[in-house]
Amino acid sequence: MTSPHTCRWGILSTGWIANKFTLDLLVDPSTRQVSDVRHEVVAIGSRSKESAQRFLDATWKEAGVSTGKENVKLYASYGELFRDESIDCVYVGTPHSHHYANVHAALSAGKNVLCEKSLVVNAKQAQALIDLARSKNLFLMEAVWTRFQPYAYKLQEVLDSGAIGQIRAVQAELCVDFGPTAAKNPEHRLVNPYLAGGALLDLGPYPWTQLALTLLPRPSKASNEPCEVPKVAAGMTKTSSGVDASVVASIGFKQGDGRIVHGTLTTAQDRQTTPNRCVLVQGQKGYIEVAFPTYRPRKFTVYRYESEEQFADLEAEPQTEEFNFEPRPGGIWGFAWEADEVARCLRDGKKESDRMPLRESLLMMQVFDQIREQGEFVYPEELETLELK
Repeated sequence: MTSPHTCRWGILSTGWIANKFTLDLLVDPSTRQVSDVRHEVVAIGSRSKESAQRFLDATWKEAGVSTGKENVKLYASYGELFRDESIDCVYVGTPHSHHYANVHAALSAGKNVLCEKSLVVNAKQAQALIDLARSKNLFLMEAVWTRFQPYAYKLQEVLDSGAIGQIRAVQAELCVDFGPTAAKNPEHRLVNPYLAGGALLDLGPYPWTQLALTLLPRPSKASNEPCEVPKVAAGMTKTSSGVDASVVASIGFKQGDGRIVHGTLTTAQDRQTTPNRCVLVQGQKGYIEVAFPTYRPRKFTVYRYESEEQFADLEAEPQTEEFNFEPRPGGIWGFAWEADEVARCLRDGKKESDRMPLRESLLMMQVFDQIREQGEFVYPEELETLELK
């Protein structure tokens, strides 16, 4: 039996998302029926060695792991982390206002990178990082964990089976009422324009991902050919700090047969998505309802009719089938599956993921740029620029 390929990780930042990602790395892959890859945390980079130590201690304690901690190197700067030759891939978990500079520095230092969503603030920054990664022959992927969860594969399998016929429309939503915590503190990352605050970049990638899973073409391999940018019609409201509080966008996705299918993206910081439905996929002879949360759906239910005529009959009863995705194996949050994808890509010499290709990360930013333009929303120049300090 071939021993599993080990991916050695350097963790950049010590916030909430980095904690959850690292917790997943510490779970035995066999608990999710994975035997071909494994993970090892070899280094943590923070603004100080003390904060890196606190992160290490707290994360290992939370994971209940007693081994491996003593081998993790702690760095008081990101530059030191990038110089560690034992690292196979750097995970970037800083606020997205910092992603462009952090990923640029990592790639420039010769490191493969997995970067949290959203990859950057705008499309020109996304293109610059993609060009840099390709010029240096390095791996780069946006960490959209939803794409690699069993939910996403099963949803696409059901759609491909023709269970609800031709897709006619998709609605996807992620709204989270953050309450007074953010509203009363203009410095909070959720509403601070200098930290790229607002609903679109923080929450919007998840409803976008649901639209992408259902309405974008699915080539078998990543391609350098850019995606066709769809037409967008969007509305936006803003917070008192000037960032977007709520966005509703209609996006026209061109299908293989030439049809345009509308996907509706809704995201907001001032209200809550209902527990029972965050995504609705409407077909010609049925529909699918996906249960919240949008980033890690608990289940989805297929409502299937025998024909379009039966579907149009308001008295007809559908056949129903439910698919559940809780509890998660090994108690993982769900980030482990994207980490497994990175490990396999590095093992196989791939420079990008076929399932999360760079051109789709670019496409999301191109669509989001249109939404922000229509909402007359621009971030401070130091966040929008390609210049590095």
